[in-house]
Amino acid sequence: MKFFSFSLLTISFVLVGFGLLKPQHSNRFSRSSQQQTSSVFNCAKFDGENIALKLNNRLCEYMDRSVKQGVKPSADKKGIQRMIRFGKLKLVSENQGYTLDTFNYSYAVLTPYAEKILNEIGAAFQDSLMNTPLAGTKLLVTSMTRTHYTVSKLVRRNRTAVRRSPHLNGNSFDFSFSRFIASKPLSECELHYLQQLSASILYRFKCDCKVWATFERHEECLHVVARMGK
Repeated sequence: MKFFSFSLLTISFVLVGFGLLKPQHSNRFSRSSQQQTSSVFNCAKFDGENIALKLNNRLCEYMDRSVKQGVKPSADKKGIQRMIRFGKLKLVSENQGYTLDTFNYSYAVLTPYAEKILNEIGAAFQDSLMNTPLAGTKLLVTSMTRTHYTVSKLVRRNRTAVRRSPHLNGNSFDFSFSRFIASKPLSECELHYLQQLSASILYRFKCDCKVWATFERHEECLHVVARMGK
């Protein structure tokens, strides 16, 4: 009987020991996994680079083609609504990789093709930040489709705005180059990383003939026009 009790006690200690060891092993694995995830990110990856300068398409290079690939300009909001009813423009809302700013001089609508390109850019940006401390950070879209009325208001306050704008044709949108939507304050290094990452994605799309893109230094924005074909 004493031997049986001693055996039970021994087995209990062994089971408790295993119970204590298992969580400790799990914690070590968890810490190792976290360290591995963090090591993927190097905010100094683009140190000394300014890829945005490669986004140098000029309006005169593509304006005529972008007009033909878009919709006819609308005089005002009623024209935008009519285009939506006919399916020539689509309402755009927040999606993976990007969110929308408060638009004062444009409407959150794009041609179906331009919306597709915007979603591809957003997805590429989101995927590039996966498994890094900046995962979940989003691009900020600051402008989309304008009307003749909103353009006339804009040119009075913005010296870089033009009356013959690709934004009138529903296939153009802008990203902020200075602001990103993140879950935490961004260091200077992280901000530079996000700026160059977004520029590098647009440069890739530009090389693939999916967009015309321009870095507008004075406005701190990346101007993008969806492009169909070479």
